[in-house]
Amino acid sequence: MKKFLILLVLFFAQIGFAQIDVKLSINNLKKMKGNLSIEFYRNMENYTKGQNAFKKLYIPVEDLDKYETVFKNVEPTFYAVKVFLDTNNNKKLDKSFLGIRKEPYGFSKNLNPTLREPTFEEAKVEMTEGNSIISISLNNNKGED
Repeated sequence: MKKFLILLVLFFAQIGFAQIDVKLSINNLKKMKGNLSIEFYRNMENYTKGQNAFKKLYIPVEDLDKYETVFKNVEPTFYAVKVFLDTNNNKKLDKSFLGIRKEPYGFSKNLNPTLREPTFEEAKVEMTEGNSIISISLNNNKGED
């Protein structure tokens, strides 16, 4: 009986610590040159402030239509992703004085609200073992495709 209880406890401990691999696919790069800025958030506070991303990447790209990466061993929960292609390498998403984005950008769920970022609640995607892919298609300069 003691062994059975130990096995039962170990089994439920494994379920509580389940980890998944999340694949992120970014499309519509249009072979542009620049650095792809990816911010992967798992809570509203950090997402709203644009700080302390759970995972953050800044990757040089050139002559690609698509970029893919995998975040290994992450907790199955809700995540929201912000992406932009920094074409002038200044590490920020450039906007006009009206707030119109000047560089290619995208958000999880392929949301595209005018003149604002989607909220965490709007952009969040639940990642589970059966749903572990986030696909984002970049909106290009000033919303032009």
